[in-house]
Amino acid sequence: MNFILFIHQDSLKKGITLKNIIDKNFYGTELQTLHTFNSFKERLKKSMGPSENEIFILLAESRSRLNEFASLIGLLEGKRTILILPDESKATLSRASEFFPRFFTPMGDTYNDLCDVLNKMSNQKQI
Repeated sequence: MNFILFIHQDSLKKGITLKNIIDKNFYGTELQTLHTFNSFKERLKKSMGPSENEIFILLAESRSRLNEFASLIGLLEGKRTILILPDESKATLSRASEFFPRFFTPMGDTYNDLCDVLNKMSNQKQI
């Protein structure tokens, strides 16, 4: 199983907790971390078509970042995607639902819910 984690270079302080939790809880799982929008876009293009071996985890630390991701909805189609959201407002949740993610959750300190979902997704071919 491969995790592809996007944490924008401007959000490294907010994303370090997320990355550390994934590293700690999924030791031995390949984790690729991308920090620029262009590198993430190129990575998406490399994995055209659905893949059961990849899970894309996107940190949208702000609504503007979430809106940036919207330009990639076509490339994310069919991918196993998880969104980490800046808040739980109606506007944010409405925007997040446009991505048809497997799961979304607000930013946090423990990400226990995310780890539970990643475990299930890692142990099953489809969730």
